[in-house]
Amino acid sequence: MTKSAASVMVGLWFLAVATSASAECAWVLWSYVLYKGQELHTIASAHPSLGECDAALVDAAALLKSQGYSTVGPAKHGVAGTRGEHDHRRFFCLPDTVDPRGPKGK
Repeated sequence: MTKSAASVMVGLWFLAVATSASAECAWVLWSYVLYKGQELHTIASAHPSLGECDAALVDAAALLKSQGYSTVGPAKHGVAGTRGEHDHRRFFCLPDTVDPRGPKGK
């Protein structure tokens, strides 16, 4: 599976998790960077509702554009940007109960 196909599958999984979560929980705007093969997830901000998190995506899209990224979105709880062949970034909203980095070890 190519990296782009894997990214699409991961994005679809995040979308399924986000849309099935309760609307009453807090929401986190995550930042994902794939730069020259290195991946990093960080929390960009936290919001009391999905609507507020989605609104923050508009600002994230503007930030990516101002930094020279070609963007897709904001759309259904996410925005993606690409600059060159090896610089990919995404911002996406997930419930505060979901950590895209996976489970933590003991």
